Formats: sequence, C-alpha cells, structure tokens
Amino acid sequence: MSAPGKKTYLYFINLDERGEFYADVRDGSNNTIFEIKGFDIFEDGWMRNKSDLKGLKNHLVSLGAMKDGDDLTREA
Repeated sequence: MSAPGKKTYLYFINLDERGEFYADVRDGSNNTIFEIKGFDIFEDGWMRNKSDLKGLKNHLVSLGAMKDGDDLTREA
C-alpha cells in the first residue's frame, strides 16, 4: 500500500534501435508527463544509460514533474 499522496509513474522505452531512442514517463492515468527523444538526457548527464531510473527520477524532481517521495518504475 502506498503512502497518501504518493504517486507511481511508469517509464516506457518505445524505440531503441539504429541510433534512435524514444521513451516516455506516464502517470497513473496513462498520460505522458515527460518524453525523451534522442540522447541529450544521457549526454547532459541526467541518466547514465537507458535503465537509470534514479537519474531520470532526479531529473523529473528537479523539473517539478515528480515529487521526491513518488515512485518511478519500468513498465511491466
């Protein structure tokens, strides 16, 4: 059971091939709250690799898109 006010967000990798990358983060209603197109997020140091959920969460918290107590998980 999650804490009151705590939200869970899902990270989806939609395209990862031939030098192209596209992913998004969705809220509990399946609305996209953040998109990753290309490799800037990695080159800028926010994420070490495509599986770095901690780095992605820190970036989303810094942007105000998530709260520090919220959860970010990979799609099932």
